[in-house]
Amino acid sequence: MRARQQYAAIDTATRTEQANPHRLIEMLYDELLSALRQAGIAIDRGDLAMKSSRISRALSILHGLESSLDFNRGGSVAESLSSAYGYLRQETIAAGRDNDSRRLAAATEAAVGLSNAWRQIRP
Repeated sequence: MRARQQYAAIDTATRTEQANPHRLIEMLYDELLSALRQAGIAIDRGDLAMKSSRISRALSILHGLESSLDFNRGGSVAESLSSAYGYLRQETIAAGRDNDSRRLAAATEAAVGLSNAWRQIRP
């Protein structure tokens, strides 16, 4: 298992180094969706350690997405994304606190919408 984790880390590092800024955001969305889905599964299974790990990962990614916003150039779009990330953060925290996988699924669907919209933008 450790070798697979190391390979995955190297693969991710390589893809990150070769990606343009638009692709990096896509990768963050992919990781966010994965973390949220895994957290939901962990809640349903009662796996508190995995839930905590995946929620922490999702929150870290949301922070990264929000910190990448350029409010000077992005204007109202950046403000809307900031609000959306704030909503996702609040819902993720609440779902983790309450062990509510349905609430987390709703937040995940909102994140899917953001991810899909981002993929429609051409760099």
